[in-house]
Amino acid sequence: MKKSRLDDLIRKQENLSELNRNILEEIQLKKLNALLQKEKERQGFYASLPAFLTSLKELSSLPFTTADDLRRYYPQLFLGSSSGVEKVLTEKTSGTTGAAKRIFYSKDDLAHTISFFAAGIGEMTQPGDKVMIGMPYTGPGSLGDLIACGVRECGGQPVQLCGESLYDQCRHYHQVQPSCAIDLPVALLAKARYYEYLYGRGSFPLRAALPSADACCKAVEKALREEFGLSLFPHYGSREMCMGGAITCPAHTGMHLREHQVIGEIVDENGHVLPDGEWGELVITTVDMQVLPLIRFRTGDHTRFMKEPCPCGSVTRRLDQIRRIGKDAETLACIENAFFSLHSVLDLSLTERNGQYQLELLLTDEAEADAIQKTADAQNLIYDIRIIKTDDKLLYSGKRFIHHL
Repeated sequence: MKKSRLDDLIRKQENLSELNRNILEEIQLKKLNALLQKEKERQGFYASLPAFLTSLKELSSLPFTTADDLRRYYPQLFLGSSSGVEKVLTEKTSGTTGAAKRIFYSKDDLAHTISFFAAGIGEMTQPGDKVMIGMPYTGPGSLGDLIACGVRECGGQPVQLCGESLYDQCRHYHQVQPSCAIDLPVALLAKARYYEYLYGRGSFPLRAALPSADACCKAVEKALREEFGLSLFPHYGSREMCMGGAITCPAHTGMHLREHQVIGEIVDENGHVLPDGEWGELVITTVDMQVLPLIRFRTGDHTRFMKEPCPCGSVTRRLDQIRRIGKDAETLACIENAFFSLHSVLDLSLTERNGQYQLELLLTDEAEADAIQKTADAQNLIYDIRIIKTDDKLLYSGKRFIHHL
């Protein structure tokens, strides 16, 4: 089995002839101390932190940075000058009031992400492969553009998905016949199911896919693997780490974190660092971000570092499956696992009103109406069924959440 391509990328970017765990942790500590020194000199948001740590273990003694800090204090968090900013992302999460998060990237930040994307994409593609990109393209430096650059870097042919409706998107798939795709998990499953509803069982052209940009429940992952025979290479990323975070290797046992640029910790609800193998919240320190580095940023994502070494032989630590923290995330995952196991379900949307959950289902047909009613009754759900029409879009354009009225 081939070792994760991330190891080769780290050796190349760090100018190393060999890579082992000790060398990697030395790189992390060196970069962390360089960042702390810069922060101390500029007297910004992190001015109260020490300028030097003697070991990585001392990182756990530093305070956390939160999403609220990022919204309120981004001018103080800004490192460097505005002339070094290549891209700005503004995010106002659904349901959030007050200031939006603003994330700044330098040219080097974006270049690092492209190379990292290429490492992950290269695990599933061969030179010349057509790769369908379902992520949004809004111009240079957007997620879709960075992914396209990564596809080209590893020898593939990027194709930006066209069409507003699910029907038109499936027609585009039919015309292009890509062998791989990069998309949100549910969006990918919806396209696969509707495509085969339109063109026949076994006709979906993909052999591999990289689901990303949202949590993937077990039922969706199982359906993509078992219904369509896809080899899956999940990716984890966030805006705070310039979209690229962890990639899947040929062993398919967790996602390798880009540890030469991101230091990861898992903490419990009280903020105590947990050992590998235990589930908690992912905390990141982005030691290589040039404009907006973050120290001990609480991501709000629930996962663990896998305890055993990866069969591929990589020295980097691996994240397990990711989900959002909180009751809403647990409720949504439970309902998605129940309904996406039904083959006719393309998408679903959940709304809560006065403690009662109402479900909207987008289906290919009503063949499983009895199973849907039984499942909804078991979950104590009110539900509406909509059979897909040619002008229907997916019920979510991005990350999935519960609507509260």
